[in-house]
Amino acid sequence: MSEIKIGIPLHGKMAARAFHQPSFRQRLTEGGFKPMYFLSPVYYRSFEFDPEQYFELQVEQYDAQYKKHFLLQQLRMLRRFVVVTETTDLRLREMIESKLFDATLLGMAVQMSYVSTLRRIPGMGRLLAWLERQLYITHEHDKDFKKQDIRCVLTPGMGNYGYWNENNFALEARRMGLPVYCAISNYDNIVNMGYRGFTPDCMAVWSRQMADEAIRLHKFPAKRLEITGPVQYDRFMQPLPLSREEFLRSINLDPAKKTILFAGGVNINHYFDIYRVFVDQREKVWHEPFNFVVRPYPHIKLLGSPAWQVLEDLFRKAGAYISNPGSIDANGDRTAELSVDLAFDEGPDELNYLLRCSDVMVNYFSTIGLEAAICDLPTIHVAFDPYTFGLRFSVTTSFLQRQTHNRRPLRLAAARVAKDEKDLFKALDDYLNNRTLDRDARRVYAESECGELDGGAGARLVNMIKSRL
Repeated sequence: MSEIKIGIPLHGKMAARAFHQPSFRQRLTEGGFKPMYFLSPVYYRSFEFDPEQYFELQVEQYDAQYKKHFLLQQLRMLRRFVVVTETTDLRLREMIESKLFDATLLGMAVQMSYVSTLRRIPGMGRLLAWLERQLYITHEHDKDFKKQDIRCVLTPGMGNYGYWNENNFALEARRMGLPVYCAISNYDNIVNMGYRGFTPDCMAVWSRQMADEAIRLHKFPAKRLEITGPVQYDRFMQPLPLSREEFLRSINLDPAKKTILFAGGVNINHYFDIYRVFVDQREKVWHEPFNFVVRPYPHIKLLGSPAWQVLEDLFRKAGAYISNPGSIDANGDRTAELSVDLAFDEGPDELNYLLRCSDVMVNYFSTIGLEAAICDLPTIHVAFDPYTFGLRFSVTTSFLQRQTHNRRPLRLAAARVAKDEKDLFKALDDYLNNRTLDRDARRVYAESECGELDGGAGARLVNMIKSRL
């Protein structure tokens, strides 16, 4: 039986780390599929790929169309906000804040009024997506679908905010008569990313909770949903080749010491705050010497900043280990980061080890908090900003705490939330003394978001596609 060629567009980091990881590629092969990857230019132009299996996703053409048509911009902007949640409310206010000093008072008032009105009209998301499909048709990959004999398509996301390119790709496949399947690539996509651009033949969600949200918020048909679990987290179910002692020694850390992991976001101010706490006040953190690991978010907004270069030097001089596979050199080369995204190296990456070998993680309400819960790593969310002068509200901890997925009771019960430095030091002391605290809550939270955590999400996704093809 010949292989079934399946087209998979990969534009963003989360999607690449999910659907290009070795284990998922193996599951596709075992299921009789040959993945044909359409990579964003930043990936495609950075490495040499097999021309029989890798192609360039026509992002530049899609972007040119978007910039050319004002109505298309408005349709997508509205589609982002018609799924009404606490997060989309916050994002609407963020958009207003970003334009406040550039727009006229009348123009801003009109835009606020019509967005606030239209987003709450029943069926508006469906209408906006229909208009977009009818008015803005693309054919960038039609020849590829025919020439490569692609039989079906798998997209990360369902064409909502942040997945515009995948949306265009999926619609092109649909017009060619190809079945389109999609798999959610992050736990906040349903509640935070607005209305879908298309309705796939079947959508893979992580859990019953995510399925319920898709039905309630998107009016998604239940018969087109299957619970598979998160493909990218299958790697956490695999055994690690190195022991904790071997791994820590390999990065020149002392296995006899407690290990504290800080995993940051793109807001560089938070890294200065962490330096102030964990370097200037080390004696308050723990009564004995400890290993301190800083994991910066691999994004050019952070790593390309001159301030980060200063901070990185300060952390190193203070004895911290910088876990930074996405390091950007003086010429702006991102090859190391992109290589990690595409999982070219076999075996577990450094973050996998850190989540399973550290004693506690400090974080600012990001996705890695869920990954830590999966790995049974105690987590402390920092919920205060010592300095807010000159900061937009959208980069503060108050903004993060008000988002829908960060307000879930199970998420808050699975970690400690530090409202000030006193809370932070108390939580550190509790977890470093007893790593098993809140263990049951972490498991319950992880299962509520991810469903069955057995390492079989990739296999279930492949079976879903085969059964519906």
